[in-house]
Amino acid sequence: MFYINDDFYDNAYIQRCFQQFDGNAHIGQCEGKRFTVCLQDTALWIALCLYIKTKGGSVFPLPVDTPLAAARRQAQASQSHYLLLSSDQRPDSLIVESLSQIDNDAYGVLVQRSSGTTGDPKVIARRWSDIDREIDAYIQHFPEANAMTPVVAAPVSHSYGLICGVLVAFSRGLRPTIITNLNPKYLLRKLAETPKALLYSSPALITTLALLLKPEQKIYGVMTSGTLMQAATFAQVKAKTQHLYQQYGCSEAGCISLGKDIHHYHDIGVPLPHHSISSGKQPSAPSEILVSNGRATIFTRDLGYFDNNGSLHFVSRIDDMINVAGLNVYPTEVENILLTMPAINDAVVFKRKHSLGNEQVCLNFVANNPICAADIRQWCKQQLAQHQIPMHIQQVEKINKLPNGKINRQKLAESIEAEIRV
Repeated sequence: MFYINDDFYDNAYIQRCFQQFDGNAHIGQCEGKRFTVCLQDTALWIALCLYIKTKGGSVFPLPVDTPLAAARRQAQASQSHYLLLSSDQRPDSLIVESLSQIDNDAYGVLVQRSSGTTGDPKVIARRWSDIDREIDAYIQHFPEANAMTPVVAAPVSHSYGLICGVLVAFSRGLRPTIITNLNPKYLLRKLAETPKALLYSSPALITTLALLLKPEQKIYGVMTSGTLMQAATFAQVKAKTQHLYQQYGCSEAGCISLGKDIHHYHDIGVPLPHHSISSGKQPSAPSEILVSNGRATIFTRDLGYFDNNGSLHFVSRIDDMINVAGLNVYPTEVENILLTMPAINDAVVFKRKHSLGNEQVCLNFVANNPICAADIRQWCKQQLAQHQIPMHIQQVEKINKLPNGKINRQKLAESIEAEIRV
């Protein structure tokens, strides 16, 4: 069935777990019920997910390090009937807390939360039947991976690791390796000993692995998702992989597109066949990426465009785009220029609303030595239009990122406003 690090779990393990669940008064009657789950035992979580999905129940997985108080809050917010936790004495044992006595779900769903980069995270429920369609479409669109072994170094409490990494592998008849020991040296060893390994991970961890590889070493296959790499980082990773893939999706729709043999960091690939996608037709005129799933249109709040080969390209979050006197500024474009300045190690561009109602381009950057704002603006003047040049520039020790590598630009803007008020 699957590996967790070096330990193998076979079908007999899954069957034993199913028998355990059958005997539980709450889990055994899970049809129509919604369970928030926070388990330390990853193998047990996989078995539980398969059981609840098979029985027509609903599940909301939380990261394993979620504190108890936060787990209870999120369980209530997701309108769950029960909260499932690991026993302190036995991580493979379950504690069931009863919650709301609300109506049953009409159909089984997987519950996820949005990233929260542009506001409070939203609770999103997707039908298992829609997820099955996604899995079928993913396999149809990406048959090359039938001959690869998935190595999932991404949280299996999240759709990317759970659906694309694990459930797709099961549908292909493959044995995925789920990595919970994220020590880069250990992960590189696992990749080296796995035939035709296809790594599912975040841009941050992928970048770290690429830097640790010896000049003659390459990773066989890499799938990245969650956020775009910066241009320079993308080039480094591409040089260290035989096959580099990038997929794009959102919490409401799952995987939307998947790019193969990509040559540009913003290429997010051809849409999967189960969706109807619309967006811009050229780089100079991007528009919102809209997804139709047959029942509704999903507004992604992402700007993109299709190239002549039918591949989708990501430009910016609509909420992150900066309007300077009627001219659009896309943060990633400015960041990639700033990162070509030799002294700068990292950079994030975001917007601040001026008191007069205008929007300003702001920059936080990381460097080993102090750099004055005038030098940065002079660098930008040689490569950017006047309206793209940052007005507010601040050197920081580090740029805080979410676990998936995304940046909450709204919080950065709020921090500047707080400093100004003080």
